[in-house]
Amino acid sequence: MFCVRCVVFYALAMLAGCSYQGPSLAGQPGLQWQVISFYGDRATERDSSCNSPQMRSITATHVVDDTPERVVMDLRYTWVDESGAVDMPHGGSNILCQGWGERTFTFARNSDGTLGVLDMSGPQRRA
Repeated sequence: MFCVRCVVFYALAMLAGCSYQGPSLAGQPGLQWQVISFYGDRATERDSSCNSPQMRSITATHVVDDTPERVVMDLRYTWVDESGAVDMPHGGSNILCQGWGERTFTFARNSDGTLGVLDMSGPQRRA
């Protein structure tokens, strides 16, 4: 049996999903995902002993500079590197690579007003 309401519901749900840009950061939709991806692709932590950290959450933001061309923002975040897990003798594991971090991110202001990540401070893997 054909359900017109179902078709309309799914069509509207798909349109809403396609327009969703992800979590906002400093009022910019999708910027949090950009930051997390940029960090995950490049960052190291603890003097490069944690080489594959992933940002878990951004806990604080502070805009340092805001011009028509760029935005500079200090971010505080939590991170974990699950490749730094150590198996415990009685089962389970202990993640040695996890903690809090602070970095400065520089964003380019696009012509439509959105921001794109240009750079971040702190230790990074070579590309």
